[in-house]
Amino acid sequence: MCMSCFFGNVLPYLDSYYHEHRHKISLYISPLWTTSVCVSTFTFGMIFTTPIENRFGINATILVGDIILSFSYISVYFIIREPLALALVFGGLQGASVGIVYALIVKLLLLKLPKHGGLATGLVSGGARIGTVLFIGVSFAVINPSNTKPDLKVGNNVYFSDKKLLNRVPIYFLVLGAITAATTFIGAAFMYIGSCDLPRKGKAKETFTDSDDTVDSQLCRETDACKILTTIGRNEAVPLKDSSAQLYGNPEQEEKVNAEIRTSSTSLNGTQNSEKIPGNISPHDSVHSERCVSSELSPREAPKTARFWLVWLAFVASNHTFFLHLNLYKQYGEQAISDDSMLVTTGIISNISLFFVCPLVGLASDRIGIRNTSIILNAASCLFMSLMVITIHTCPWMYMVLVVIENMGMYPHTMIFSLLTAFEFGKVYCASNMGLIRTGNVPLVLLEPYIVEVLIRTIGWDWLFLTGSLTSIIATVAIMALYRF
Repeated sequence: MCMSCFFGNVLPYLDSYYHEHRHKISLYISPLWTTSVCVSTFTFGMIFTTPIENRFGINATILVGDIILSFSYISVYFIIREPLALALVFGGLQGASVGIVYALIVKLLLLKLPKHGGLATGLVSGGARIGTVLFIGVSFAVINPSNTKPDLKVGNNVYFSDKKLLNRVPIYFLVLGAITAATTFIGAAFMYIGSCDLPRKGKAKETFTDSDDTVDSQLCRETDACKILTTIGRNEAVPLKDSSAQLYGNPEQEEKVNAEIRTSSTSLNGTQNSEKIPGNISPHDSVHSERCVSSELSPREAPKTARFWLVWLAFVASNHTFFLHLNLYKQYGEQAISDDSMLVTTGIISNISLFFVCPLVGLASDRIGIRNTSIILNAASCLFMSLMVITIHTCPWMYMVLVVIENMGMYPHTMIFSLLTAFEFGKVYCASNMGLIRTGNVPLVLLEPYIVEVLIRTIGWDWLFLTGSLTSIIATVAIMALYRF
């Protein structure tokens, strides 16, 4: 699980820790840079996922990524005194490992469950919330079990001054390392068990005979091609319109193949492909409000389309909103709410609700389309972030409620854009294309800590969060523009 899921809850403790030890730090940088480095290396991790997977295999790549993730937590115990080391080592290892692991898990789900990709991805994203709830709860139990209030105000910031509390911050990351290592071991055991069962249960083959020669045919449900496994073990991609005539002299077998493909030609939004539909299915009967992409676009081809740059713009714009809410909701809340346990509880409730919301978001993408789902979530995010700014001064308890609601729209951010990328440009190169979409985010997240610091100092916390509402509007308009292409 990536540190960005719970970093907003830990950030006030880290800020207070560095404020207390500010005279011992060689080069001070804001702890927010840790998130920036994490997001940047996450992007490059996703870009290089496909070649790494092709070289070492998907199971080995996932396992190594999880091991690096565990090591990143343990390393914080030794490097936390220097915020620059925290950002480069912890943030860098976190982003790279999670980028690889997340991309491969999403790819596996989209290939295994092509008709319910949104739901399956939502279940995994929702499952990650269990880890977030655990990590947030552990942070309060280890660092601030006595519910000490932040009591030191410096400018627009509020810090904890209790030295015992601050000395427990490094121990917290050591505990996280132990928890992550344990879950990695359990996950590796399940992967091994699953790989042992694969030869017996994972092969569904149909055998056809032509002139006493046996050809095993594996139907591909993701594209308009059929992968033919020959008797010498070589995979060849043969177009259906050619392969059905060449391989099956029996007309009944040919019709069987066509029927199988017709039933599996569904897109991520639950509608049938409107282009190159075999048989006598009318394109007008198989398309609803969205158009399914009929071909797979490689990382070289995707940037040549206008749709790529619209998705790119939407991701970059919405990520500013995501960054602010994910990392600063607790610090912003401390301007009016001094009870740390209440803000921690808000974070826990937010993530518990996401265990149910993420699958529902996935279902929505299957039913109404991933474009429509993205538009609704970004528009709702704009509204609720604006209401957060109003209620924090008039009704603080309502602010906590709105934090929970805003989480429901913002936390599925990566899941939504992964599905949108797969829908627009195909599933085969989904991981690498998603990495390209995230490239525009790299310069933004590297500037975010500086932007946040300047805006807080000049115009204050309220206007900072209102900029998040503005960028949500930009993302909404960009996704709506996809319907023109």
